[in-house]
Amino acid sequence: MSLHNRILQKCRLPVWQWLAVFIFTLSGFAVGASTELPGLGENSAINIERETQLGRSVYEKLLARGYIETDPLLDRYINDLGFRLLAGLDNRLRDYRFFIIRDNAVNAFALPGGFIGVNRGLIMQARTQHQLASVLAHEIAHVRLRHGMDMMEKSKGLNTAAILSMLAGLLLGSVDSEVGSAVLFGGIAGTQQAMINYTRENEYEADRLGMQLMYGGQFDPNGMVEFFTIMTQLSGGSEIGNIEYLRTHPVGVNRIAEAAGRVDKNARGGDQVDDYPLFKDYLQFVSSDHLPVAGSQFLRALASIQAGEYQRADALLDRLYNQDNENIWYSIAFAVNLEHLGREAEAELVYRRLLDIFPGDYILSMRLLGLLKLAGRYQSALVIARRLEIEFPENQQVYFELSEIYQALNRPALQMMAEAEFHRITGNRLQAIKLYDQVLVSPDADHATESKAREKRLLLLERKNISSSY
Repeated sequence: MSLHNRILQKCRLPVWQWLAVFIFTLSGFAVGASTELPGLGENSAINIERETQLGRSVYEKLLARGYIETDPLLDRYINDLGFRLLAGLDNRLRDYRFFIIRDNAVNAFALPGGFIGVNRGLIMQARTQHQLASVLAHEIAHVRLRHGMDMMEKSKGLNTAAILSMLAGLLLGSVDSEVGSAVLFGGIAGTQQAMINYTRENEYEADRLGMQLMYGGQFDPNGMVEFFTIMTQLSGGSEIGNIEYLRTHPVGVNRIAEAAGRVDKNARGGDQVDDYPLFKDYLQFVSSDHLPVAGSQFLRALASIQAGEYQRADALLDRLYNQDNENIWYSIAFAVNLEHLGREAEAELVYRRLLDIFPGDYILSMRLLGLLKLAGRYQSALVIARRLEIEFPENQQVYFELSEIYQALNRPALQMMAEAEFHRITGNRLQAIKLYDQVLVSPDADHATESKAREKRLLLLERKNISSSY
């Protein structure tokens, strides 16, 4: 077991401490390495790929340790906001990924390559989608403007430990924390003030681009000023105070004034329905063991589900559903509670009605598929799963579901094919090839399945240049 894994197993660290430990242990791999960093030009596909690999490696470790919220409804909401902002970004080179961190600290950060995390605590403080969008826009701007990577390039005269220290700061969503992290790991005390000045200018630059992205995404730009005001109030009027987000993104009166000055008084957000309160309620339901008994009718209904008071939840959700039966938050919660009450047929009708409105919706399809599997209706579940396979051919969860359905239907060749696709997508190429081989000798494999297995197997062999023959 590696050093950093042994450390992390000792206790569940706060996210920012975990990131610091992770980057600190990386320095062991850099001993003796050149202090020269490769150029990371915005237009260099190779260097963007390196940047993305770095960000993805940290994202995947956060995911593996359970720090990232994986509920598909919540994940889609945060990514829908992010991709609305990206619509106004010209010549986009990175595949951005937005995610929620299961941490109550008020914070947000951008990893290299466009992996942008927002803590649950920050989401609970923001009051509208426009305020949360301002945070995402700001982090997108940091990535787009290469603030963290530029900081590394400008540090060529520093030793490897100092560079990794600054990278630790970057992974903390750094601004002033880049200095603190560098000092923590024995870095660059002599240049602290210069770095503070540099990174505060980055904040203004990120605000300016972030405001443009908000306009492009049809968000209300006042959301940025409103969020700054909330942060200032939380800190008791201090520029930093004890708020984690402000330690990395200090907000002063000048910054608020500049943001306010850039708001077009005649411009407002688009006409999109703001489900932000429902998103926040559902986030609490998914991530908290003890929901408050007070709050919105939706939150009280979710609290009743959590407490096992399904009849009470049914009365509340039935009212909400009948008020707006096209609302996906109300509908899913209503159907989930119907399942708890053993009223599966009614729950199925809720899902199917929504699928008539939103054909092919992934989340609704998966919910219905799971319901049909529990009822033992595997042939009906297969119809949905095959439709999902066509619509989402690189989704590993779809193939996991297909594998279970084919197993229940006693179709071994198709089960192995689904398992092979699952392993191919998750990067286990050797296991995928082994399963393709088994499909090719399976007596119940039809011609179409054999052809697909042979084609997929050949592609993997060519990609990895594996010398093997069937």
